[in-house]
This record gives sequence, C-alpha cells and structure tokens, in this order.
Amino acid sequence: MRTPAGSLLLNEIAPRPHNSGHYSIEACNVSQYTAHLYAILGFPLPRIALTPPAAAMLNLLGHSSDAARDFLQPGGVVEKAIALGAAVHMYGKAGCRPGRKMGHITVLGTSDADARHQIAQLAALLPGSYAEPERLDECTPRRGFPSANPLVSVVMGSDSDLPVMKAAAETLDRFEVPFELSIVSAHRTAMRMEEFAHAAAGRGVKVVIAGAGGAAHLPGMIASATSLPVIGVPVKASVLDGVDSLYSIVQMPRGIPCATVGINNSTNAALLAVRILATYQPKLQRRLDEYASTLEDEVLAKVETLEQVGWDKYEYKK
Repeated sequence: MRTPAGSLLLNEIAPRPHNSGHYSIEACNVSQYTAHLYAILGFPLPRIALTPPAAAMLNLLGHSSDAARDFLQPGGVVEKAIALGAAVHMYGKAGCRPGRKMGHITVLGTSDADARHQIAQLAALLPGSYAEPERLDECTPRRGFPSANPLVSVVMGSDSDLPVMKAAAETLDRFEVPFELSIVSAHRTAMRMEEFAHAAAGRGVKVVIAGAGGAAHLPGMIASATSLPVIGVPVKASVLDGVDSLYSIVQMPRGIPCATVGINNSTNAALLAVRILATYQPKLQRRLDEYASTLEDEVLAKVETLEQVGWDKYEYKK
C-alpha cells in the first residue's frame, strides 16, 4: 500500500492505560494513570522517569479456576513477593481461568541484575512453572564469568595485568556486586576501547575500573570518552616499579577526572567502586560497615597476639 508523504496509518487506538505499564504505579514519578488524566484534562505532561535504578513486573495468569489456590497458598508467589518487599496487585476478578490475568507483582531493584534475581525467584513459584530457578536466574553468572547485567566493568590493557586485577574481581564478588572483566587495550584495540567507553553507561555500568602498566593510557582514555567515574589501577611493570604507570594516570588534564589508587592495589579500586554504588544502595553501605568491622577485629587480634608472644617471636603474615 502506498501512502502520501507525511501521512500516518493507525491500526488501532486504545486510549487507556495498558497493562504493560502497570509497573509505573510504583516505579515512576508519575504513573500511567495519572499521566492519562493529565492528558484528558489538557495539563502539560511532566517528564516521566524511573525512580528506582531498576524495576520489573510479573503478570499473574490463572492456572486453574481458583485464584486463591494458584497464588495465595502458604509459600506461594504472593507470600514470597511480600517477603521481598514487592508490590502485589490482585485484581479481585470474580472468575479465574487458565491464561486470564488475575493480578501482577512489581519488584524494585538496585540494579537490573537485582530486579531479575527477584523476578526469577517469583517466577519459579508460579503454578505450572516449567523452569527451574537456576535457569530463570540467568543474571547470576558462573564464578569467573561476566555478569549479563554488570554494575562495574573491570578492564585491563593486557592479560599480563590479570594477576593484579584479579583482586578487584574477588573483592566485587565478595560484596556480590555484578561485574564484568575483559581486556581493552588503549593502544592495540583503540576502536574497541572507544566503543566500550561510549556504550558502558547505556549497558547499565556505573563504575569503570581500568588497570594498566607502562604508559598506562587506558584509564585516562576511557575517562575522556565516558561520563562514568573511572578508577585507574597502576600496574607495576618490569621497569620503574610502576611509578611511571602511577604518574601517567595521575596527570590527567583539567576537566577529565580519573581516580587513582596505589600501585597494584586493585582491591582498593574495587572497594572505592563499592563505595560509589553504596551512595544509592543501602545494602552495600551496611556491608561496607561490616567489612570495616572485620578489619578492626583483625588488627585487634594481631595486637593481642603481639602482646602474648612478644615482638621477637611474632610472625608477620600478609
């Protein structure tokens, strides 16, 4: 079919809120219902945005003729949703039948991975669920493999940097922060580095940790191509003990900030990344407080041992 230039063909108009937007009740500053009323009354529509970092919605479709049996049983999907702090909406429809939408659940997460994890737990409890929780929870990667929804991206200029950068991965893993780890060379794969830096924020990454030795251009180059916070890790090379790497990362021009930690200290880079994420994730803030307490306990234990055995017999352990 040929249409005149500038014309618009409409197949169907449904001038009402749609069930695919029900998540907006909890997850947006203005719900689709309020926005609909504003439009009817001729009021200007405000900018609508998510209020949590992530949200997801699970439809509750009837499996039998009894909604209470399908969803309200002890240990069922609704009880689990309440335990997770999710919003449960049961519509109170008179009749339940297979495939009929009887309600929905909206979960709010600190990240896409968090929201997917909650949805996976709930979906596994739906009546007639065919999937195992492990298959549904694809956001949890195998140890040693990248998350599909990373909050932190750990990159390095060469695989020779991995022994140093592995400590960052282990620290992020300890705090259960979803992350990815890859090789992005500022010199050998310049185009890949540019593509990575420009796309990182759009993929949900919040912080970049970049390790590099020698010329150590990677952290600064990434910082110049993204608005995300970048933490550089100077990696000790075969010469100059890593001081050259430290100076290369520190000497960024005004207007392009790039944080720097100590030479080979990717642990601190990961902890700084966790602290950045903790500014909007109370769970991480609590875990950081617990981590600080363990450091204090370790020092006090060493003090006690030193006092008991004496300085000449005390064995220092890294």
